[in-house]
Amino acid sequence: MINTLKSKSIQKEYDKLIAKQGKKSHKSSQVKKVAVLLDNEALVNVVLANLANNFPFKKEDIAVLVFREYSKKDEPSSQFFTEKDLGFKASLKSDNLKDFVKNDYDLLINYTKTSNLLTNVITLLSQADLKAGFAEIDDRLYDIVVSDEGFNEAVLNQELKKYLTILNKI
Repeated sequence: MINTLKSKSIQKEYDKLIAKQGKKSHKSSQVKKVAVLLDNEALVNVVLANLANNFPFKKEDIAVLVFREYSKKDEPSSQFFTEKDLGFKASLKSDNLKDFVKNDYDLLINYTKTSNLLTNVITLLSQADLKAGFAEIDDRLYDIVVSDEGFNEAVLNQELKKYLTILNKI
């Protein structure tokens, strides 16, 4: 019952925020600090390696946040967040999430493959200058949208590199 009320509250706040979101101007500087949002812990090392090899980003300038289902057995970590870290009206409960959202990243890449209200809220609240992700999730969230039915990270990286080069961001 409470989870249903909480998710409806978060959805209502998300809809309100997405409607309020206006056009923003982007910095003309190069991309240096990158944030990555995932929904699969197994992809962390693969994504980090791909970004470090295919882009001029240093591994220490890439922050990763992974959504996972809440389990009492899991140790709390700054790299993960669960549904317990968000409260009613999309309020952020953990300092880890607050820091991730407030940090001024040059680019946020959302690699999530399924539409997830919680990762969408984090993407929406993020202060990142540019946001990129798959079109099938919610393209209102992103500045750079890549359509790929297979949700392939390599395709997203390839298209992202092409557009960042055109925009003189890398």
